[in-house]
Amino acid sequence: MAERIADRDIVRPFHLERAHLRGRFVRLEETVHYVLTAHAYPEPVSRLLAELLVLAGSFVGALKFTGTFSLQIRAEGPIRLMVVDVTNDGVMRGYASFDEDAVEGAAEAGPAALFGDAVLALTVDQRAAGGQMQQGIVRIDGRRPSDALLVYFRQSEQIPTAVRTAVGRDPLTGHWRAAGILVQAMPGDRREEEERREHWRRVMLFLQTVTEAELLGDGLSPDRVLFRLFHEEGVRVFDAVRITPGCSCDRERVRTMLRQFPPGELEGMRREDGSIDVTCQFCSRRYLFEAAAVDGLVAECSGSAR
Repeated sequence: MAERIADRDIVRPFHLERAHLRGRFVRLEETVHYVLTAHAYPEPVSRLLAELLVLAGSFVGALKFTGTFSLQIRAEGPIRLMVVDVTNDGVMRGYASFDEDAVEGAAEAGPAALFGDAVLALTVDQRAAGGQMQQGIVRIDGRRPSDALLVYFRQSEQIPTAVRTAVGRDPLTGHWRAAGILVQAMPGDRREEEERREHWRRVMLFLQTVTEAELLGDGLSPDRVLFRLFHEEGVRVFDAVRITPGCSCDRERVRTMLRQFPPGELEGMRREDGSIDVTCQFCSRRYLFEAAAVDGLVAECSGSAR
């Protein structure tokens, strides 16, 4: 048990020296449970959002920037929106918007029915640090989030990529768990094409043997799983990056957001006592602005409008 506790909520980068491939092992426990239990998500929504959390986690520490990386699914089916964002030092949050009755009716049909017409957007936002925002988009077309991400890498980045994910519950506590292994070709690999393909084929065969229990951590650390899978490829692991659940919302951020509304819309948000009550979509934290504070916000917005 101590081994599992030490190796949860981490990203473990690794390198397969013989095959010239790189990868990342993501294992989430506290983080995924925190995100999924902040809202009463139906199980099909929870499982897809957990998968998106793992995929976003695979980018932690890989992008050398100060800012936020996000994966967002915008859909027209029973699930309307899924978004996960994570800072490069591993603070992660996630949220899903959906039609509960429609999800229940479409759950057995799988992602195609749950998402409908949908796109996956990958965004790197460095604006808070004076940088820019960059975004790539790929259609879901009935795929799972992990499959759509592979399509993005193949079409936009032209980097051979493979991924295995698993989502489940701890058999003892019932808490949500999620994990995954992502493997990619190294840029600038100048070996003969046939040699590269042979190494890739062999590593893919090894990757397919990993079980859901191994990924999720039933008695095996990420390092032991990686050694079992890839010891013939000369697997080398690097320092793990911790992932922690967290939300960037605070009272001042919410106040700034409210200032962006026209005075008439702010008035329409008031409750009977004149206050405005805002709930963060990500963490469900509530921010109450009393009537006097709302009066001040309306006055500020009215002044800005002039």
